[in-house]
Amino acid sequence: MKKILIVGAGKSGVYAALLARKQGFEPFVTENSDGDEFEESKIILRKNNIEFEFGTHSFDKIKNFEMAVISPGIPLQSKIVKEIENCRVPYIGEMEFAYKTTPTTQIISITGTNGKSTTTALTGNIFHYAPCSSVTGGNLGTPYSELLLNNPDPDIAILETSCFQLETIEDFHPKVAVFLNFSEDHLNRYKDMEEYLTSKKRIFKNQTPADFAVLNADASISKTLEKDINSKIFYFSMTNPVQKGVFLQNNKIVFKNEEEEIIGIESIRLPGKHNISNVLAAILSAKLLKVDNETIKKGVETFEGLPHRFEKVRELDGVLYINDSKATTPDSTIQALNAFHSKIILIAGGSSKNNDFTELTKLFPDKLRKLIVIGETAAEIANNAIDQDFNNIMFASTLEKAVELAKKIAHRGDTVMLSPACASFDMFKDFEDRGDKFKKIVNSL
Repeated sequence: MKKILIVGAGKSGVYAALLARKQGFEPFVTENSDGDEFEESKIILRKNNIEFEFGTHSFDKIKNFEMAVISPGIPLQSKIVKEIENCRVPYIGEMEFAYKTTPTTQIISITGTNGKSTTTALTGNIFHYAPCSSVTGGNLGTPYSELLLNNPDPDIAILETSCFQLETIEDFHPKVAVFLNFSEDHLNRYKDMEEYLTSKKRIFKNQTPADFAVLNADASISKTLEKDINSKIFYFSMTNPVQKGVFLQNNKIVFKNEEEEIIGIESIRLPGKHNISNVLAAILSAKLLKVDNETIKKGVETFEGLPHRFEKVRELDGVLYINDSKATTPDSTIQALNAFHSKIILIAGGSSKNNDFTELTKLFPDKLRKLIVIGETAAEIANNAIDQDFNNIMFASTLEKAVELAKKIAHRGDTVMLSPACASFDMFKDFEDRGDKFKKIVNSL
């Protein structure tokens, strides 16, 4: 029985171990941390008789394994990965491992700095109504390994695909590879933007002329990408007609083939201009795999969005409260601010990704009534705002205090929005934990 080392005991690692066991391998899970957040992982592993260790890596055991599966949260520069390399044990990522078990499944792989989760979930909702077997997940929250445990051989897999997952692919081969956009992110993991882009571009690595690449005609990065793509390129655009793809024309989404109109934007339930772009990408992906227009319309019309992405929490005393905790980059918060015409009280700040907040803070004088900063990056964001002559700034030591301050200063017609422009790991387990706590606080007002 082939012995596999699984590095990392989050969801990706645990479900890779379960899939490995189902495939006839002997998995062993190693996790350097050991806290309450791993209790569920331990229960699942024990229940399935999978050996594990927490709080340490047994480096002396690595040479006993025939291969390793690396969870996406583990940097390839980490000590454990370097030791795996030193022992000449081949390694791949969880998504690649899952892919190797169902190579006949057609994959729609979706990447980009912003909008991946919404576009993936919407595409999945379209295929939910299509006459085929499909699964939806990936970086969205349900690892590919977990999806395949429940549906071992789907016709279609719609996968949100992060740069971390793409670092460790070998044969992963999307039928449709979607590249939504590109802006500054993850500079706490990559040395510069070029290294970050190199990782993202791996989505096209194994495509052939029989496959499809979906690019954003409104994003300047697309011209740079073209030269590295072997598949057929189709575009989506909110601003101009495209020769091959979908575009917005007179508030209608049109597929450039026989100039067929698919749906009017009034049928889109997602708020914000940026979400129209995500809808275009999802529709184009479905059209390339021959989904009919009625099915696409039903999928778009019934999709209300995901939690923590521009999510309306409640309206209280004429003030709207929005949870946009998934906004973990300055660019995603810029998109959120541009979706509103009302004055905003913005709650921002969190753990650093070494991002530049200058372009974001340029919007503050026109968009904000007040900025409330929290977390590790509070002073950095505040100083950037002051450089833009915006001085209506308050500091809060906790999210609870930030919401209390916002309630006191909000006027009828204002919007209070949590859109942090930062990661969450200084104060919260993840962006979902941050968003859930925000909703609980707001609903208790």
